[in-house]
Parts: sequence; structure tokens; C-alpha cells
Amino acid sequence: MPEQINPDHYQKEIETFDAIASQLTKEQVIGYLRFSIMKYVCRFGAKHNNNQEAKLMDIGKAEWYTNKLLQYLNDHG
Repeated sequence: MPEQINPDHYQKEIETFDAIASQLTKEQVIGYLRFSIMKYVCRFGAKHNNNQEAKLMDIGKAEWYTNKLLQYLNDHG
């Protein structure tokens, strides 16, 4: 399963998340990040026959969004 948490094709001059977040209110960005965290935690173990790699990928994505939320809250009070 070669899927990455934040693959290279997401890395652009302006990160897609930043472009989208610039069009949302602070509350909407926080809601989006919370939704994403919950999505990956809730589906933990439900993909690819519950294999270890899929579990690690989902929890890694939840961690990525959690870190993004922490960074956003630190940067935007």
C-alpha cells in the first residue's frame, strides 16, 4: 500500500490546505480539521481487511490533521 499521508503531489508553491483555509472563517477551518481527525480515527481498522499498514496510515493521517490543528490554533489564537 504505497499511499502517503501528505504525498508529493500535494506539495505546491501554495499548499492546497492553505488556499482553501484562506477562503474560510477560523471556525470553519477548525471544523474542517476536527472533521478530518474524527474521520480517520473512526475508520481506523475498517479499510483493506483491517491490515496493520492500513491502520498505521489512518492513524498517521489523524495525527497529521491533529498537528495541523495545533499549528493553526497556535498561529491564529
